[in-house]
Amino acid sequence: MKKVVLSIAAAMTLAAALPAQADTLLGVKVGADAWFTNAKVNGQKSDDTSTSYYASFEHFIPLVPNVMVRYNDIDTGNVNFEQSDFTAYYEILDNDLVALDLGVTMTKFAGVKIQHQNSFSDWQPTVYAAAELGIPATPLTVFAQANAGKYDGTRLFDGQAGVKYTLGLVAADLNLRAGYRMMDYDFKKSTTSDVELDGWFAGVEVDF
Repeated sequence: MKKVVLSIAAAMTLAAALPAQADTLLGVKVGADAWFTNAKVNGQKSDDTSTSYYASFEHFIPLVPNVMVRYNDIDTGNVNFEQSDFTAYYEILDNDLVALDLGVTMTKFAGVKIQHQNSFSDWQPTVYAAAELGIPATPLTVFAQANAGKYDGTRLFDGQAGVKYTLGLVAADLNLRAGYRMMDYDFKKSTTSDVELDGWFAGVEVDF
């Protein structure tokens, strides 16, 4: 429960410190999620609450990609690692009803420890895609986001889907989010064939 409270407090504190931006020129999002993670490795299960923090910056400059940074702290007992995602993406569609982003991500894995194996670190590329569908005449939006790729013997999939409820504030929108997230990883540097993590998440996001 402490992780949940700290995640939400961190997002709100960071949001309050950022100036409002004009949506037509610049956009900033910051958020935090608490992920109730279930891990499965070699038939053994463990669970705990993991945290995720992210921030994105969108601008009006043609051909220059937008950027997003996300940090994940995974600690379930059987599986422990820090995952930092650095994403460059373009907005393919962006209106009140539909949004679609496509890009690439470089992910840094640090301190990866699976069961009793020695820890390791790694960098991996993936393809990034995100989509949102607004429900007309409601403050609700359905969203999905995924990273997927295979490089140098390592296979990665990290995806989530859910719904957000938007509250309009004076200088920003406050989004309350909930959904389901899953990771399916096969690390070349690990003797374990497959690492699966999934579970429900809830979080808060501020959109300037």
